This record gives sequence, structure tokens and C-alpha cells, in this order.
Amino acid sequence: MDAAAALYVSDLDFTLLRSDATLSARTVSVINGLIANGVPFTYATARSYLSSRRVTAALDLALPLVTYGGTVIADPHDGTPLHVEGMDAAVVGAILGGARDAGIEPIVYAMEDGRDRVRWHSASVSSGVRRFLAHREGDPRLAPLRSWNDVDPASVFYITLIDTRERLEALRDGLGETLAGCAHFLSLDGYMNEHWLEIHAGTGTKARAVRRLAGSLGVERVVAFGDNHNDVPLFEVADETCAVANAVPELRAMATHVIGANDADGVAEWLAGRFAPAAG
Repeated sequence: MDAAAALYVSDLDFTLLRSDATLSARTVSVINGLIANGVPFTYATARSYLSSRRVTAALDLALPLVTYGGTVIADPHDGTPLHVEGMDAAVVGAILGGARDAGIEPIVYAMEDGRDRVRWHSASVSSGVRRFLAHREGDPRLAPLRSWNDVDPASVFYITLIDTRERLEALRDGLGETLAGCAHFLSLDGYMNEHWLEIHAGTGTKARAVRRLAGSLGVERVVAFGDNHNDVPLFEVADETCAVANAVPELRAMATHVIGANDADGVAEWLAGRFAPAAG
């Protein structure tokens, strides 16, 4: 089987990126060499287009990018949304109401005038939201709200909640049936060392987005790389899966291959081995 007759998709944070959120020169060289030789490669990340391209600018990406956990497929050159999976407005209202009743301030992502915006209540900034914003100074997506009435629930496609694991678990469990049609992931953010509960449409996962992209490219096989719980659905639908050595145990257990750690260029070295000498 021709190895290039597959779509190669990598997660970013703690998978393709090193633990300091950068790409090594080795990874850039290997990935760009493969792309130049016609290997279909892209990434699937919980990051936005803007955030992800800031750390992958050295890659000569040509295929659409899977962003926001699979809710937005974006053009690799300018971030234009090519496909968006929105959330039900009533569900958004229930989640925001439940979060505020629990004393957890939400961060919502809304698609407005064809671009993504980051919204939060400017008069109720929690410590988690404050640290989130501190890492994104100058981000053109930032658009604070004076009132939650100022955002259209129908425009919301992603919600992030930052707090302790216990409080987020209680909120998630309390929302019950509200989340039945949603994809939601509770995990420890490796950079901020805080727990995040991320919620979006159940139809907006990495798995569905990658399969949609593969279909549009006429590629039947998918080879996926990942490290965390939100990569599980992608691994379930991929034909071949590679968990980096630093991945969570659940992902390593279901992977076709356990490869080198992110800080050892695990993805690049595995790809270089598969495509040698084309990878250089």
C-alpha cells in the first residue's frame, strides 16, 4: 500500500509541539519535506486558527486545518472558516446559566461576520479567565461583553470553563441531559496547570472533521497522532494511530503504535522512518 495514500493528521500541543509550545528544527524540516513531496499532512487541534498558526508558521501547510477541537475547518493561509459546527442556542443558554449559577465564569467563542470572536463578561472576570486573557494580549479575536445579552447564543460554537476539577465535574454532572448532544472534555491544561471543561457540538469533533476532510480530498485512510483524551474520538475512527510516549495511558492503550515523546520529535521521527528517504 502506498504510504502517501493516506491523510496524516497530528494534534499540536504535547504531540507535534514540544513542551514549550514550539516546533523543533527537525520537525519543521521533516514535515516540510514530506509536504513538498506530496504527502497529505495537516493538524487537528483545540486551538483556534490564529493561535495554532502562530506556533506553526514555519510549516508550509497547504491542506485545510481542523481547529477548535473539530468545530471549525479553516483555510491554512488566512483562517477563513470553510466549515463550522455551531451549537444549539437553547443548549448554549442552559450551559451559560448553569455555569454562572455555579460561580464559574464562561469564555465563549462566537462566529460573527464570518470570523471567530472570544467573548467573556468584562465585569465578572475570574482568576481563570484573567490568566487566559493574559496569555492572549493583542489577540484580535478578543471582544469583551458588558452583558451576556450582547452575544447571540446561536452564534456560539465553543465554550471554555476554567476552574478546579471538582467544581467543573460538579457543573458537568449537574448539566446532565443538557450535554447529551455535546462533545465535552475535562482535562488539565499543560501550560496553565488548570483544569478546563471544553464544550462544543457533538457533531464538531476532530473525528468528524478529519473524516470530512479526508472525504473531500478523496483519501480513504487516516493516520492520526495524539496525546490526550480529546484525541480518543479521532483514534477511534482513524485507520492507524500513533500515541506519543507522553500521551495519557488511555490513548497509549488504544494506539496502533506508541512512538517517541513530543520533546524527542516523536511524530517527525516516525514519519521520517515511514517515508525515508523522502523525509530527509
